Amino acid sequence: MDIALELEAIRRLKYAYFRTLDLKQFDLLGQLLAADASASYEDGKTILEGRTAIVTWLSEALGSPDIVTEHHGHHPEIDLLSPTTAIGRWYLQDRVIVPAADLEINGTAFYADRYAKTAEGWCIAHTGYTRVFEEHRVHSTLAVRSFSSRFRST
Repeated sequence: MDIALELEAIRRLKYAYFRTLDLKQFDLLGQLLAADASASYEDGKTILEGRTAIVTWLSEALGSPDIVTEHHGHHPEIDLLSPTTAIGRWYLQDRVIVPAADLEINGTAFYADRYAKTAEGWCIAHTGYTRVFEEHRVHSTLAVRSFSSRFRST
């Protein structure tokens, strides 16, 4: 097993997750997930079991052409646990813009993922995040509507 190649394959997998999410290519995003994948979004408020449930939820939450998203995954910390299993942490910076609601959401979070290697390559077995902060702004003026962090709320 070439560890550098395996780590790069996992990085590319997560980068593809962010790309397909922002391009609203939910069917392609689903191909990155194990059939029995699980997800924990919104600090664990939304728990999803299975590829279909995850893809359906994401497409319903973010699929509107009136919503624009931007997700950047940084600083991957990936550990290979075996030739077919790995875990990873990613620092997320994200932005959601909803012009019709004059709303912009910005924030950061830490993703905690599990990966599985199949005959087709690496896939996401679990993904989920814990927020560091989230701010809601008036999009047209950038005035802060609300701000919350894992350290305090206002």
